[in-house]
Amino acid sequence: MALKVYHGDPKGNDSAAVKAYDAGVREGAFGLLLNSVVLGISSFLIEPMCQRMGARLVWPMSNFIVFACMAGTAIISLVSVNKYITEGIQHAIGENRAIKIASLITYSIPFSITADLTADTGGGQGLAIGVLNLAIVIPQS
Repeated sequence: MALKVYHGDPKGNDSAAVKAYDAGVREGAFGLLLNSVVLGISSFLIEPMCQRMGARLVWPMSNFIVFACMAGTAIISLVSVNKYITEGIQHAIGENRAIKIASLITYSIPFSITADLTADTGGGQGLAIGVLNLAIVIPQS
């Protein structure tokens, strides 16, 4: 957060860069705290939701929530990149093969896990993989 979104510098010569870095660290720490609280609460609510609404409804709802969060992350990143860099976000990956390989692994493992978990559901595999695909692809465009 401090470096990529707030574009701060912990060793900066001017106070604005150091203040931006400090603000990014605070916001990042708050985001991690919020993430832990939400995950803690949702871990208690998943089982009652599955019992009340059924796992076939809770699973797509959770995928749509992930999609909304990923879209929000993409919007924040787009605003940040457009504000400071004119060449777009493609400069971050560039020709670095290690990042490209890590991205391929990161984007393929969720599909294989989804296919494995929904294989026995009888027709739900296509919907689950489609929603997962939307959650990954739309924030990137």
